[in-house]
Amino acid sequence: MTMNRTMTLLLIDDKATNLFALEQLLEKQDRVFLQATTGREGLKLALDHEVDLIILDVQMPEMDGFEVAQILQSNKRTKDIPIIFASAEKKERQSIIQGFEEGAVDYLSKPLDPELTKAKVSVLLKIQLQNRQLQEKNLALQQADEHINLLNVDLQKNLRQLEAANKELESFSYSVSHDLRSPIRAMLGYARIVEEEQAGKLNDAAGRALKIIRDNAQKMNRMIDDLLSFSKLGRQALQRLYVDMDALVRTVLIDLRQRLPYQPEIAVHDLLPAHADTALLAHVWTNLISNAMKYSSKAAHPQVEIGAQAGDNEVQYYVKDNGAGFDMKYADKLFQVFQRLHRASDFEGTGVGLAIVQRIVVRHGGRIWAEAKVNEGAIFYFTLPVATPHESYADVTKRASQIIDAR
Repeated sequence: MTMNRTMTLLLIDDKATNLFALEQLLEKQDRVFLQATTGREGLKLALDHEVDLIILDVQMPEMDGFEVAQILQSNKRTKDIPIIFASAEKKERQSIIQGFEEGAVDYLSKPLDPELTKAKVSVLLKIQLQNRQLQEKNLALQQADEHINLLNVDLQKNLRQLEAANKELESFSYSVSHDLRSPIRAMLGYARIVEEEQAGKLNDAAGRALKIIRDNAQKMNRMIDDLLSFSKLGRQALQRLYVDMDALVRTVLIDLRQRLPYQPEIAVHDLLPAHADTALLAHVWTNLISNAMKYSSKAAHPQVEIGAQAGDNEVQYYVKDNGAGFDMKYADKLFQVFQRLHRASDFEGTGVGLAIVQRIVVRHGGRIWAEAKVNEGAIFYFTLPVATPHESYADVTKRASQIIDAR
């Protein structure tokens, strides 16, 4: 809103010549004038229009200026309109006092002093404009507060629904875990019994069938573990600490080299620290690096590269490999639960790992994405907030080692 808004002046005087002279004196491009020759007519105009200033003659027949002012002051719509009384009474002091008592903000004596009249009107209009603007801003703030309150009510409602859904999901997850593990344990148990009791008696086809049963049961077990891990992430509180990323990644690599048969050439560049949950971050690195090692395992010379670069308010990390890669048109499926872009016969996995990684990164306020070409490798990127030191290098190394050992 600008200061050039059109202002409306209501002139009330029983003499048309006075009204004409006053309008000529006060006329400006950004002003609109309403005229009334009686108090009743003036009241009607004040009620029917948005008036910014009233110049009111005191001495009028039927209803004088004081009576008009009383009625204006008693009405909610017109009580805040500033009034300037104009009077030619001889008892000027008494008239002025009465005028202020009836709500006038200023007083002009007739005959009017042109320069004084213009100056007073200009000042009062400026004040009235500022008051109008303040009222509009207050109204806007009030409406904004009401909108925020409504949003807060909706938010609380949604939070309660989310809490109920999380509890239901937790109950469902544990139920699924219990109900599914029982038949899986039975499958594995009976497969082991058959294998032990029929050792040397099974033909090749039966042996292969038994192995398929056992392998699939174990895969189902891993899928249940991953699904439970995924569901728990939404409830797990973050413990943000200063993380020495070099130390954490070195610890993860030591563990992976001992556990995995894939041994690619690994290059680790300087890794900037982050402010994150060390345990969850160890899971991110373990998943991304083990995937890079796995999918590059069939390359002639498997290579994995790990690095980082600083942004304005975040650090961008990456894990690059020269392995199988994938078609980018399926990239939107990468972070979905149980979605895989490679056949299980080529590369084992449950299809939950990257979904867990994405949830961890997003909970930290970061982003994760990937770029790849088929048979030319892939690069996975993720971002985290810039770190502030809270833990020493030794603390992070010890903490990372404990995390790895716990798994």
